[in-house]
Amino acid sequence: MAKINHYRDEKAIVGFGQKVRELCQQKDMTIEQFANSIDIHVTQLGRIERGENNPTISYIFLIAEKLGVKAVELLDF
Repeated sequence: MAKINHYRDEKAIVGFGQKVRELCQQKDMTIEQFANSIDIHVTQLGRIERGENNPTISYIFLIAEKLGVKAVELLDF
């Protein structure tokens, strides 16, 4: 059986994570504080911020809501 290659835009994933980190810093929140506010394990949030984890659309909207921004703002990098 042939291996299926899934599309993965590394530049977008890293850009998203950097944007999340930037907005958290602007709100003077540590990664631990923000992870607790969205009920996600701090290591998972850390992987999102470093661009190692590709978050689902549901997490993108949750993160945006908790940061007080529109989801589209998280994709403006």
